[in-house]
Amino acid sequence: MKNIILFLFLIVLVIMLNGCQSRAVSRWTGTALKLKLPADFEKPISFTSGRKNEKDLFYWSNDGQMKVKTYTDWGLLESEIIFIKEHRELND
Repeated sequence: MKNIILFLFLIVLVIMLNGCQSRAVSRWTGTALKLKLPADFEKPISFTSGRKNEKDLFYWSNDGQMKVKTYTDWGLLESEIIFIKEHRELND
């Protein structure tokens, strides 16, 4: 019975380590952290990991927009920010 519990614990641990997008796991395992680039990625502007458990990729998209893609450690609640420029007409 103890062997089955240990085996199940190890399987859950491996699944959790594979699902986590954290550099901490990368340091423990010695493997590189791999994050998928957005489909519309053209070139990077910056990459930050200042907030706990989040990483932000600021980039130019294929259609010329500036965007931010937020990655979280577990791949949940990820977000995207799109910067738009409003065109205003001045009437005299």
